[in-house]
Amino acid sequence: MFIYVKKHCKPAFFLLTVIGLYFLFVFAKQQYHAVDFDKTFGSKAIESDKKLQILQEQFKECALFCHEESLFLQSIVFPEVMRYNQLKDDIETESLRTLYVQFGEDYANFSIGLFQMKPSFAVHVEEKVKQLLPDNTYKELQLAYTNTDAESIRAERLERLEDDNWQLVYLTAFVLICKETYKHKKFTNNIERLQYYATVYNAGFDRSENYISKKITQENYYLNQQMPGKKFKYAALAKWFFEKKGNF
Repeated sequence: MFIYVKKHCKPAFFLLTVIGLYFLFVFAKQQYHAVDFDKTFGSKAIESDKKLQILQEQFKECALFCHEESLFLQSIVFPEVMRYNQLKDDIETESLRTLYVQFGEDYANFSIGLFQMKPSFAVHVEEKVKQLLPDNTYKELQLAYTNTDAESIRAERLERLEDDNWQLVYLTAFVLICKETYKHKKFTNNIERLQYYATVYNAGFDRSENYISKKITQENYYLNQQMPGKKFKYAALAKWFFEKKGNF
């Protein structure tokens, strides 16, 4: 009887030990991620918020123009501000400027400025504003160019994108385009709408509705696991900032 019990206790004890070690590992990993999350993500978030607050008055004006909350607009670009590096941005812009001006976005299409807008994004916004929005809105946004030469237009476009106030104009236009493009889409709440707009901002106007919805679901999962650094999770960061600042 003793031998029988001994033979069966060993695997049971081993199993319990493995289970215990597993939960200890999971707990330790969670604690590590929590500390790492606060040190890296938290500090970056604070710095990014400070940069947005400097433009608070401009955000309010843009929000009035497109009938949205200032926080809604800030949340769309917050993830870009998180990854913005001014030195890196200045070096890339200077090195790629000539290529873009002379040959266009097929040769150089790079992120510029605090909201990390690409020339191709600006072109899409300029075109869609003219196609979808009333003429008076298009005129008020002042997105038209006086030059007709392609190189001169590209040079002026870069100058715009290097300016924070111009980036706010493009952001305002983007939100107006989204409101018109997705006016028939049903959103359960403002956060869902924010994540949808933010994903379009990050992924582009040409993405399918299925792609956008799937991407939002995936990104929320990773941020909920406190792993924003594993891969850049755009919509989830926009939601995080909106909820944190709005105290939802």
